[in-house]
Amino acid sequence: MKWTDIFVSIFLIWLIQLLFADLLSIGTIRPDFPLILILYLSVMYGRFIGILCGFLLGLLVDLSGTALFFGLLPLTYSITGYLAGNLKDTYNKISPLLFSLSWVSIILFQFFIFCIVQYQYLWVTNKNIFFGKLFGTCIYTIAFVTILQFLYPIHRNN
Repeated sequence: MKWTDIFVSIFLIWLIQLLFADLLSIGTIRPDFPLILILYLSVMYGRFIGILCGFLLGLLVDLSGTALFFGLLPLTYSITGYLAGNLKDTYNKISPLLFSLSWVSIILFQFFIFCIVQYQYLWVTNKNIFFGKLFGTCIYTIAFVTILQFLYPIHRNN
């Protein structure tokens, strides 16, 4: 593992998120490319790298002015890095279906925490719209991860 590779990946994903997320948005639903990178890095290198990259990438996205609540993304990305880091070297120990369900549930949990803070007014006023935004964002990001699985599987050894 080279630290320069990780920092270049973080910078490129941050740039892609800034340039192309609005272009790929459907209404207010946008893909979360930093989450995909944190998921991959955590599964490849473990919890420590996942938490560190999650915090740094979340802080970078927050400082770029795209977030409403400062500190929410470093928190949720660090939680995602920790949870996904537990999946390191488990692909051959558990069934592939359970492995896939694990990372999907981690993404769902991350977006639930994010949406409960980001759209707290919808949670109180209209739960249908809240769950529409939650599942729309989840499905959109999971679709990108699924497409990426064919090119670069998440369980691939470093």
